[in-house]
Amino acid sequence: MKNSIGFLHNGPGPGKTPAEGVSPCLSSICGCLGQCSLELFPGWLDHPEVDLVEWRIDRFSKRYSPGGIKAFCEVLSAGPRRPVIATNRPVRQMGDFEGEEDLRLGLLEDAAKAGAEWVDLEYDTDPADIERFKKTGARVLLSWHDPQATPSDGILRERLEQMSKAGPDALKIATFARVPSDNLRVLNLICLAKKEWGLDLVCFCMGPVGKWSRVASLFLGSPWTYARMDGQEATAPGQFDASELRSLIGALT
Repeated sequence: MKNSIGFLHNGPGPGKTPAEGVSPCLSSICGCLGQCSLELFPGWLDHPEVDLVEWRIDRFSKRYSPGGIKAFCEVLSAGPRRPVIATNRPVRQMGDFEGEEDLRLGLLEDAAKAGAEWVDLEYDTDPADIERFKKTGARVLLSWHDPQATPSDGILRERLEQMSKAGPDALKIATFARVPSDNLRVLNLICLAKKEWGLDLVCFCMGPVGKWSRVASLFLGSPWTYARMDGQEATAPGQFDASELRSLIGALT
């Protein structure tokens, strides 16, 4: 079935169903895919440990040419797979893509046209580009990362409001936790985004101190959280392994 944010929900692992009274979002684990060959790509897109897959095009671009990336895009429209979030993160926002901005967005557009259910765009993306991606049929996740610290409550709210008004389908905010209370301030944004702007917010803190917020966010209404799939490298500090995260969610529900 489709949940409120529009991706196909596969439940808490293959062949299982959510416990009675438990929100389906509590099993929405997004596996991060940063490297593989074209031959193995379909298998990663249908990985049994996760409910959806973030395809990190920026990491693939370190190994493959733009033409090579397009060959991967063609796989999106063929065969069974999990829903896909296409991400082409620039260096300025903790990513690896170093090319021209037009090329970066062009590769994302190729993925969207090939069937990626979501595209992840940076918080300062031109609203016209957001509308351009929506016309492909993909949904837009607007994201912002602070890899150094967690800003003040005022800055967090200001950033959230700015992003909400840009016309996305959902939002993502990830900051670096230096003290435990940073997690609480960031997690409070989940309810605020829903109450004030009617938007789902993927929200957590990075780093060792923020690790638990990746789990807690699901119980507060985040539509999914990110995890490392076995055989892949973590794409941000503090990520759980997907199987470990699934076990934690199960133990808490």
